[in-house]
Amino acid sequence: MTKTYSTLALVGTLIAGFAGSAVAQTANSANNAASESDRCSALYAQWSKYNGTSSYSKNVAPEMALEECHKGNTQAGIADLRSILERNRIPLPATETANNK
Repeated sequence: MTKTYSTLALVGTLIAGFAGSAVAQTANSANNAASESDRCSALYAQWSKYNGTSSYSKNVAPEMALEECHKGNTQAGIADLRSILERNRIPLPATETANNK
């Protein structure tokens, strides 16, 4: 009987460990998504600060990149926004330059 109880205790401990790990991973991915969403916003704000909006020649690429971020495809949106800023020789926001070091 003792062997059965210790086996059940071990199984219970393993299950609790896996469940705790899954919860931690979910929390980390939620924090990561919020962080990436903030990066998208900062990059778009930087572009907007230097370019603003023009009714004559609307550049839709930054809006499309921001839309990618809103859809949850933050990595693609961030890459596009960074590319747009670099191509237009606009300095990256402080958060981006700190992340690259």
